[in-house]
Amino acid sequence: MILSDMLVKIRQARHIDFGDLFGRAIDLFQKVWLQGLLMQVLTIAVSWGVSMAVMLPMSLGGAFIEYGDVSYNDDEVGVIALIFMMVMYLVILMVMSVVNFALQAAFYRIIRMKDRNRSGDRGVGFGMFIKKKYLKKVLVLSMMQVGIAVLAALFFIIPLFYVLVPLQFAIVIFAFNPDWSVNDIYKAAFALGNKKWGITFGTCLVIGFLAIVVGVMACFIGVYATVSVVYLPAYLIYKDVVGFTEDEDMIAQIGV
Repeated sequence: MILSDMLVKIRQARHIDFGDLFGRAIDLFQKVWLQGLLMQVLTIAVSWGVSMAVMLPMSLGGAFIEYGDVSYNDDEVGVIALIFMMVMYLVILMVMSVVNFALQAAFYRIIRMKDRNRSGDRGVGFGMFIKKKYLKKVLVLSMMQVGIAVLAALFFIIPLFYVLVPLQFAIVIFAFNPDWSVNDIYKAAFALGNKKWGITFGTCLVIGFLAIVVGVMACFIGVYATVSVVYLPAYLIYKDVVGFTEDEDMIAQIGV
């Protein structure tokens, strides 16, 4: 599919019923909750690993300054520590943004596989977008996600709630159109986000609140198993508005 075709489908999109969307999200969650839990575990594991990788050299550097032969005054130590911490914070932010974006995009591909009742499509897994082929684009997209969110937050928070929906659709669109340019992905994401903002935000808000309540009732740790349900409305709306053509594309390839 090309951008112009998707934009036409978005403009012509029909009304989506809240109750129907909510029910389908719950039904789909029963198929993918385990993969959603795995995504959360992977995110936490990577976050912990990156933090440890950053904290270790910081600790060694502090020990070297304190006990080494090189002497610095307090002001110099403070400036060096501040600069180093800022650089390390940016590194952590960049790595985690890339990992989160790649894992969520892969999760959407896994959702599609489960939605089609397929046991395991070749090449579909959480590491599918952390490859040389996609890594540069994932880096750019994830940095844009952070940049847009920060810029929106600077305008009294309210615009942040607006951009959250298109930013989520950007991940969905990339997941199923990874060869598109960054510009095309965000054009389609904001077009779909504008068209279906209310139903997307409202469904995610309600279903997310219920997921937190159920997770807290399961001794808090259950939140990790239930929180992934908030990703499902965006997938289902994309499915209803844009649709998928895997079978048609496969038949076309056989013909070629």
